[in-house]
Amino acid sequence: MRRLRAAAVARRVRELRRLVPGGEAVPAGRLLLRAAGYVAELRARVELLRALAALLTASCAAADDDGG
Repeated sequence: MRRLRAAAVARRVRELRRLVPGGEAVPAGRLLLRAAGYVAELRARVELLRALAALLTASCAAADDDGG
């Protein structure tokens, strides 16, 4: 049972290393910190893109209302 768990954890760590930029160059303990930072960065980017999309949508709607 332990071997199965260890193998599953190792598989997930390999996948995380593949997904996180620079993840292949850091020890597993630091990998989790790097992954957390990367997720926070991605969330910030998503929020920025949502704000830009809302701004663009509002701008296009205003242009349509003005006949432009």
